[in-house]
Amino acid sequence: MNALRVALITLLLALCLPVQAAQTLVVLPGHSGLTDAFIAELQTALGRSVEVATSDDSDLPAQPSYRQIITMGQKALNWRLRQSAQIRTFATYLTGEYWHPRSQDAPPWLHVLYANPKPARQLQLSRTLMPRLDRAGMLLTPATAWQRTGWLRAAERLNIELIVAELDKPDELSRQLLGLIGQSDLLIGTDDSNIYNADNLKTILLTSYSRNKVLIGPSAPFIDAGSLSTTYSSPEDMARSVAYLIEQGAPPNAASYPRYFSVLSNTQVARSLGIPLPDDATLARRLAELEQEP
Repeated sequence: MNALRVALITLLLALCLPVQAAQTLVVLPGHSGLTDAFIAELQTALGRSVEVATSDDSDLPAQPSYRQIITMGQKALNWRLRQSAQIRTFATYLTGEYWHPRSQDAPPWLHVLYANPKPARQLQLSRTLMPRLDRAGMLLTPATAWQRTGWLRAAERLNIELIVAELDKPDELSRQLLGLIGQSDLLIGTDDSNIYNADNLKTILLTSYSRNKVLIGPSAPFIDAGSLSTTYSSPEDMARSVAYLIEQGAPPNAASYPRYFSVLSNTQVARSLGIPLPDDATLARRLAELEQEP
């Protein structure tokens, strides 16, 4: 009985203690399976609970007072950019195509974590699937020509010749593709919605595969449509990547790609083109190992 009395008193004292405020606020565009998975994994990775709100929540504080804020998507980031609080913020689920034109006006407390795949990772995936890869072709439009430098730098480290063609007019897509594919071993999809969209996808895939050339990327939704393979970050991968930045520290006023990632491939495309395709988990582990090598 004495032991039970002590346990009850301890429990009552614990309940009377003030609850520590959450250190982290996560602002969502809305609730979904993706956001639920992100929050669950984030709390596991951080080892503590987080406070959650939506970007149109009337209870969002005008002057937030958290140790860090995480936003998901454009709408949530727009809310954060209207605040003057100098709280370090991690903006997730933004593409480079969206953020780059706005990056010059970025506040010093902001770190952007891109949603699209890391160029070096996509090229390493390409080399892993095609060990004899020498030349990779890439289409860009004038609006995304800024991507060229990062891709060229990554290709040079892997000793891959990157052949870049700039698409000035939409009606030149077929002609540009034919010329590019004729010079390349495969086609790399980029973060460019003016090229990689529903209207163009059939032309891109038919033109590529009619000449036994595959498309890598540009993102997971294109795999079912006929792209061979891509790296991407699941909600769990993105959450672990944010937790890593929080715990290890991240440079302010900067952008990076998620540290953690998965691989998604189209086995039917690989089989039809006679390409040996390891399972996705094996590919992801191999790429992670390569990234750890000096």
